[in-house]
Amino acid sequence: MPSWLWLVSAAAAVLAVVLAGWVLWPRPAAVPQARQYLDVTACLLTGPGGVGTGAPAAPAWTAMEKASLASHVMVSYLSAAAPADVTVLLNTMVQRQCGVIVTDGASPAQVASAARANPRQRFVLVASSGAVSAVPANAVVVSTAAAPARIDQALRALASAA
Repeated sequence: MPSWLWLVSAAAAVLAVVLAGWVLWPRPAAVPQARQYLDVTACLLTGPGGVGTGAPAAPAWTAMEKASLASHVMVSYLSAAAPADVTVLLNTMVQRQCGVIVTDGASPAQVASAARANPRQRFVLVASSGAVSAVPANAVVVSTAAAPARIDQALRALASAA
């Protein structure tokens, strides 16, 4: 075998090994992308149980997260440790300019009072019992069963207005 043929064969073999190494080399993992939110927020006010598994407000929080994925509305929550905290936390949410304030586990009277004091703010009051006094036009009372659909509707409306 002529020496030049041996040299060409060796070069081809080296090239094949380099090409196979390049093709089979592990690729870096994809960098997770941050979610892109609209410039609107929906807020949830819960009772002392928060949003953990089994908490009364957990279904409302799950509905808000699901609606957020579909609408790109940012969601957040605060938990009232005691009834005295509800008014302060509702005012905090108003100051944060939450587009919709959802309450679950808060006193209906306190929520109605905050809604009356802030007529441009929208409220969704999730009530486990039907005994809720009259609320102003900027607030809606929904049952626990109807809450997920109403929360989804409120967040989609918020997104479309953004």
